Amino acid sequence: MASVPDVSTEPGLDLGDFFENGTIGLHLVGPDGTILKANKADYEPLGYSAEEYIGQPIMRFHADDDTISDILARLSAGEKLDKYPARLRAKDGSIRHVLISSSVCFRDGEFVNTRCFTVDVTEKVRTEKALREAQERLAATYDNVLAGIAECDAEGRFLRVNDAFETISGYPKANLLSKTLFDITHPDDVADERSQFARQVSGEIDHYSTTKRYIRQDGRVIWVEVTSSTVGNDDGSFGYGVRMVQDITERKLADEQKKLLLAELNHRVKNTLATVQALAAHTARNATSPEDFRKRFEPRLLALSAAHDRLTRNDWRGANLADIVAGELTAHDVPGAISCEGPDIILPPRVSLSLSMALHELSTNALKYGALSVPSGKVHVEWRVARDPSSPYPTGVELRWSESGGPRATAPDGEGLAAACCASPPPS
Repeated sequence: MASVPDVSTEPGLDLGDFFENGTIGLHLVGPDGTILKANKADYEPLGYSAEEYIGQPIMRFHADDDTISDILARLSAGEKLDKYPARLRAKDGSIRHVLISSSVCFRDGEFVNTRCFTVDVTEKVRTEKALREAQERLAATYDNVLAGIAECDAEGRFLRVNDAFETISGYPKANLLSKTLFDITHPDDVADERSQFARQVSGEIDHYSTTKRYIRQDGRVIWVEVTSSTVGNDDGSFGYGVRMVQDITERKLADEQKKLLLAELNHRVKNTLATVQALAAHTARNATSPEDFRKRFEPRLLALSAAHDRLTRNDWRGANLADIVAGELTAHDVPGAISCEGPDIILPPRVSLSLSMALHELSTNALKYGALSVPSGKVHVEWRVARDPSSPYPTGVELRWSESGGPRATAPDGEGLAAACCASPPPS
């Protein structure tokens, strides 16, 4: 058996210098827990001098009493420690994190000392803590951000999704992780999505944005705006895609509603202009002078405006017949001469406008030539829903205009505007 050479006797080898100037902290602790010997790498990182450190109880420098108690108990039992984590308290009160490797030297069964190697890992612990906290903050942000976030592999399979994406798609996370991004995409939008995603995976593009539809688990179709970005591998190849998703269904519906409203507005403007043109033409045919035209045309234009106001207050869904009659007749302010009777009936916009103009003409004629032109005259308006006995549905509305106590009626020279309005309602 080969003998082990005694290196301590080799020329030029100073074990004392090797111990004192080693780059790894080393100390010897006696059976009573007193530090017997230590090198600079052991006490200088803690801010102590050799005189302040050597000869002191090792427990004085440990931040956790239970930790040093456990270390001494293990070592006394003959156990070896390998990279045991501990915290030491420096002279300035700061904490240093170390890994301790130690064993006990026994002689004739007696505890002589412990040989402890100490590696300072404070910076590593701080870095790991900062990284862990950053990851926790990122995870919290990932799960609580309002936008949906999903990570997909090269096949489009979901690898990870956040809570917002779960809410937008309507699928639980567990279900999503068994699907691809194409599985929840509307069939009409799949081809375009596949094409763009394939270009991203191949590296032709590193991101793209698209607007498309999802089919939620409950079957409802929603519109989403998607931005897909590449996270690459170290070699530059596609690692996975990060997809930011916003539910834009309400915005999409609002855009569609805006288009409908603009089309409706255009339609109504054209109708209004056509009505004004008809009023102007009819008024001009019977006017005897520009001043006479103005006196006849302005009230009619104001009546048309009032009819539009009634419809606007009801979002152009129609107008109540009672409001139309009251609005046109009470404008003449003849107390006790006008009475109205009939149920609440909502008339469509086109009919409301035509009837408003007809009632305006009838009331104007009554004021100038009919019952309202004399103190004893009366006007009564009544209406009812017309029905066909063979049908459960209404067939129309019957309205009766009655004048009494006024001058004797004579046949008109020509067709008035009231008759024209009722016979030919403005285009809708």
